Amino acid sequence: MTRDGDDPPAYDLLLRGGTIVDPDAHERFIGDVAVAGGQIAAVGPALDPRGATRVVELSGKILTPGLVDLHAHGYWGVTYDGLNVDAVAGRTGVTTWVDAGSSGAATFPGFRHYVIEPSTTRIVPFLNLCAIGIIYRGVLEFNDLRYADVPFAVETIEEHRDLIAGIKVRLGRAIVGDSGDQALWLARDVADHTGLPLLVHLGLPPPSIREILGALQPGDIVTHCFRGGVGGIVLGGKIRADVRAARRRGVLFDIGHGSGSFSFATAREALDDGFPPDSISTDLHQLSIRGPAHDLPTVMSKFLALGMTLEDVVRRVTINPATAIRRVDGTGTLRVGAPADLAVSVLEDGDFEFVDVMGTTVRGQQRLKNVMTFRAGREMDRTRDYGALPLFVRPRDY
Repeated sequence: MTRDGDDPPAYDLLLRGGTIVDPDAHERFIGDVAVAGGQIAAVGPALDPRGATRVVELSGKILTPGLVDLHAHGYWGVTYDGLNVDAVAGRTGVTTWVDAGSSGAATFPGFRHYVIEPSTTRIVPFLNLCAIGIIYRGVLEFNDLRYADVPFAVETIEEHRDLIAGIKVRLGRAIVGDSGDQALWLARDVADHTGLPLLVHLGLPPPSIREILGALQPGDIVTHCFRGGVGGIVLGGKIRADVRAARRRGVLFDIGHGSGSFSFATAREALDDGFPPDSISTDLHQLSIRGPAHDLPTVMSKFLALGMTLEDVVRRVTINPATAIRRVDGTGTLRVGAPADLAVSVLEDGDFEFVDVMGTTVRGQQRLKNVMTFRAGREMDRTRDYGALPLFVRPRDY
């Protein structure tokens, strides 16, 4: 590559000739993406490679915005769930990792200082209503409701408002013990005081889904929305009327696959009834990374196998979750001026078997595999260990 005279390079990086799947576009197209100063500088066909310091040829590969995983866990070394975020992100295309309540008010300062700030991956945390966060699976958060400290949570959010996206509350029989829906309404208090969304873990009742939906407002998020068993969003093979009403008023529905929260049967019923998820996420943690979630490209591939188009799947891992966490800087898009967070993948053809948390299998003819990840225009390392710990607890309703 050469440049005329002594003109400085116009671009730091040019990704050339890939199949671009842009959530702002109506169809995929062959084109180039140029990066300068950590931002997207140009998108279009046949950009001049002579103006770039580095050119990467992407013929036959898919180029999307960096993926946004709306539900994952990354407080590595402190919480049992936590993974080494940069190690996972570098080989999955996830450039924005939304931590779903790993830390609470008492443990958040350490999360910020030791994990979030040194991380290459953008980590956007939801604060857990439980003051200690998800530290230990043996005794779950609201078996002792004294952990639900509303003033402490509000104070922490106000102090760290530049980072915290909202308040997380995990609900379900094992988590709330005998406290019913009290944690839900305490979390509602925090959301109301701070003006931030509420992210609710949908587990086995109590509380019931009717009680949960009754507390939610526009912009709030239900995660684990395609879980199986009783108490979910499907009743008699159809989406519940109160679930549809919640969506109409602006409540969002997220996958949060995890180790216990994704059923192919529920997903088929919901999709057949015209109710796709608003976002597709992994609930990636120490158990689910071993399977059946594995990573975000795998979970995306499951929805391809269920009949969603690549364009529809990409929207649900880019612009949709970015909007849910109120990112207004272009995260999840390929707009000029947006952060140059980019994922390069291949769409493999073949006969692939995918598994849900019940052990049910679905076969698909395509599988997404990440091959390169760029955060702010810099290629991420794909070789680091994700921080696996010995398995010393049984999977429950995660």
